[in-house]
Amino acid sequence: MLAVTVLGTLPAMAQDYKASLVSADTLSVGTSGSAPPFSMTSPSGELEGFDIDVVNKLGEALGLTVKFEQLDFAGLLPGLTAGRFDLIASGVTRTPERLASTDFLLLSPYIVNGVAITRRADSTDITGWDSVCGKVMGAVRGGTFQKVAIEKLPADCVTETREYPGSTELFLDLENRRIDFAAHDFLGPNYLVKSGKLSDVVVIDDLLATITQSVAVNAKNKPLADAIDAQFATWREDGTLTGLAEKWFGASIDWSKAE
Repeated sequence: MLAVTVLGTLPAMAQDYKASLVSADTLSVGTSGSAPPFSMTSPSGELEGFDIDVVNKLGEALGLTVKFEQLDFAGLLPGLTAGRFDLIASGVTRTPERLASTDFLLLSPYIVNGVAITRRADSTDITGWDSVCGKVMGAVRGGTFQKVAIEKLPADCVTETREYPGSTELFLDLENRRIDFAAHDFLGPNYLVKSGKLSDVVVIDDLLATITQSVAVNAKNKPLADAIDAQFATWREDGTLTGLAEKWFGASIDWSKAE
């Protein structure tokens, strides 16, 4: 009986979310293309990464053509709020403020991550979050990691912060010694180090906070948000999201830490 009931609701749900799409039968997606390995550009110029795979799978599951558009991370949520996209996908952190927003719908977790330090290999005086006071911190503009750091560290600990359009520029300035450390996620920089795309740096396994990340959906299309959340619930249960995490991050997902 349950299976018949659920299947019977799918055509109506599909019509509901299709009616409010930015473009007919198309999932319009904003992404940065500069948040490896969530969203990045391959040597051939194609978008690839964890988010790109997730969204392409969503397109298949929902019967929609996927169309990506790239812009700086700081412009993604404003673009979504303005109705430019149906959803954005670029490792969006699920903060209390974003979850409470009425401007967009931030969905249930698709991965568990953490706020970590990335430093140069020769900066051995930085051993964890208790040793960053007085250092110059770098972070991605519009991101959450620097905000978490400033909130959780002692008052006046970090007195200078520099922000960047994406992680490519962030880590370039770290390499060029314009900042002392990067406040970033744990999984992304680890991927860059293990894949040889980032050298002479260390990602410290000292998480200031555990975070969850997901995609955000246009507030005018709650049926789309509900359909994606239902798909995420299935993928958390059947191992699809864990498989993608292992592919792109070389790590499984500990769902017990998801909030």
